[in-house]
Amino acid sequence: MSTVATSGHQVRAGALGDRLVAAVPLASVYLWLSGIYMVEAWRRVTPWLFGDELEFTQLSRAIAATGHPAERGHPHGADSIWTYATSIFWHIHSVAAAYSAIKYFDVLVMAAVVFPTYFLARMIVGRTAALFAAAGAGAIPALAYSSYLVQEPIAYPYAALCFFLIAKALLSRRRWWIGSALLASLIAPAVKGELVVVPAVLALAALFAAWSSDAARRWRSSWSPGDWMGFALLVLGVISVISAFGSHHSVQWLTVTQGYKHRIIDEGNWAAGTLALGMGVLPFIAGLASLFPARGEPAQGGVRLFRCVAVGGIVAFGLYTAMKAAYLSTQFATRVEERNLIYVAPLLFIGTALVASRRRASLVGLAVAGAYTLYLEGYALYHVTQYPYQMGVQLYSDALGFAIVQQANRDIGWTPGFVRMLLVVMVVISMLVLIAPRVLRNAQLALVITVVASVAVIGWNLTGELAASAGTNSIARAEATTLNRPFTWVDQVARGKPTLYMGEAEVDQNPEWLLEFWNRSIARVSSLDGSVLGPGFSGSPNLLRSGALYWQNLPEGLGIQYAYGVEDLPCVDLAGTRVKTHLHRAGGRLQTWALVELARPNRLLSACTGIYADGWTGANDSFYYRFSGPAGWLRIAYSRPETYPIPPSRVRIALGTMHVVDKQPALVKTTETLDRTIRNLQSSVVWLRVPAGGFAVHVTVARKFVPNQFDHRGDRRQLGMQLAYRWYRVRPRR
Repeated sequence: MSTVATSGHQVRAGALGDRLVAAVPLASVYLWLSGIYMVEAWRRVTPWLFGDELEFTQLSRAIAATGHPAERGHPHGADSIWTYATSIFWHIHSVAAAYSAIKYFDVLVMAAVVFPTYFLARMIVGRTAALFAAAGAGAIPALAYSSYLVQEPIAYPYAALCFFLIAKALLSRRRWWIGSALLASLIAPAVKGELVVVPAVLALAALFAAWSSDAARRWRSSWSPGDWMGFALLVLGVISVISAFGSHHSVQWLTVTQGYKHRIIDEGNWAAGTLALGMGVLPFIAGLASLFPARGEPAQGGVRLFRCVAVGGIVAFGLYTAMKAAYLSTQFATRVEERNLIYVAPLLFIGTALVASRRRASLVGLAVAGAYTLYLEGYALYHVTQYPYQMGVQLYSDALGFAIVQQANRDIGWTPGFVRMLLVVMVVISMLVLIAPRVLRNAQLALVITVVASVAVIGWNLTGELAASAGTNSIARAEATTLNRPFTWVDQVARGKPTLYMGEAEVDQNPEWLLEFWNRSIARVSSLDGSVLGPGFSGSPNLLRSGALYWQNLPEGLGIQYAYGVEDLPCVDLAGTRVKTHLHRAGGRLQTWALVELARPNRLLSACTGIYADGWTGANDSFYYRFSGPAGWLRIAYSRPETYPIPPSRVRIALGTMHVVDKQPALVKTTETLDRTIRNLQSSVVWLRVPAGGFAVHVTVARKFVPNQFDHRGDRRQLGMQLAYRWYRVRPRR
């Protein structure tokens, strides 16, 4: 008996040892990829994809602080369970340390896509082919998102896990796997909103599995032409009902399906073409071709059910991506939304592994996939909006598949014409590689071609990922110079006490977003003119005649008070003691923020409007308001440091009494008017004797100009002149 027990123990130990040895290659792929991506994350010094990364941070920090998600103190949905998972890192006191911990955690999670991809691939191919599929899924350019504070690091591997569970449930038909697939599909929308299509993938895969089953084939074998016609009409009717239901319950669905059907096709093709480019073309063609059964292909249940899942995934995510991109083009901007299509990459790599391992593919499938890919790479992406292949930008955040050609454009001078020719050649070579095993009689030569092509594909993908990472890290370094070190200069003084940020005329909000991310003390973000926006509440304050700020409808008690305030100089002047200043870049030059220990109640001493960060007035001219204080002098300096052929212009300066109208300051009665003239390359100063208490000044420029009309450099603002105000109690002698 003991001998039998010992033998059984040895068998189990041997089996466990074999499994551990078999797991080494997959674990090695995961560790190598994770190591590369951790180095990339370490080199990304700051977030910059705002407001995505700032919104994610706000929600996560609020959960860490209060247990409830919020944006700038206002309740908000969590958007994803990922915000809860990463909130634990915001208990770390140092913002830099917490940010680094989240980046490395994201890397480990997103690189884990190799595991469900491998296990799904093992259902239909051998270990080596499955390793190729896992490595490909873990090396696509979109893995650069692993260092971003967004939901893709969890959503991408989770979608792959759902594909595996759905396929396993369909194949085994066991309760445990079916329950796991159902549960994972129901949870998917909570991981990321886009994964709302995963339940649709489950439904489509089950439908396709039933349709392709032996029983269904036997049933269809007796159908007459009339039966097939009736079935086709039934399918069209179901599609019409679904579309009508979607239009009735979704404004987005109604908008794009009724008025912008062509955009669904065009922008869906852009996303597909970018995915194909980033994957190296061949996996895209082979993955699509694998969905078509080859003639004489041996029957295998796992392959049939994988195709059901793959078709369901490609249809669901493809339709979602196309419709989202079409809707965004009507509400926000025309974008290439490859970011929403990356989830099908594991399916395409597994399909490629299937074609490579069987060394044959459907000729019909290859013809269809090759022709479609040739259209995408040679035509659709060449005529993509703004720039062919988006080579006119450093990095396209919603489509990292472009990164490899963008980097090549900067480093080795690739042009759009060359890229177009290269991609056409890559399509042709891919077709030859995929056809070669069918026509070559030398099996060893066919194997060598397959191995070389596989290595080249992984190399192309990893190069694209490295290019995307280099692009994002380059942008991060540039943003670091925008904010300037030390990043946490507000927290160093405020130490968690509630701090108000008050801006004015902020055309570029990146500096404020960076400041808000790196300084947790900032509790409210606002602006005098509404130019500071979300994510989160950013409404302008209400004002009393004294300049006191309040945030409720009624001023009694003035509500929330802040310990510190960040002034966006020169137009914001808060009452209190200035304790620190910090330089940052805005409007093409260095600007100054001032940190003020605020007086109680919080109030403005003065404010001005209508001046851009580079000092120019705009189309609506400029106002200056002073809310309280003794009589004094207001220095108004103005100039036009330009050589454009602009005629001289009248400058009118109106001084008057100020009242608060509708909770905002306004010039209600003019008491003094000065007329001056401004010419090119002229600088002038006007001194106004101003009364005690509140007053207002309105400065207007009669003739304005648009720089782009003269130099064609892209500045399309309507400008007046450069203007600066400064109040003095006593006029300086010099």
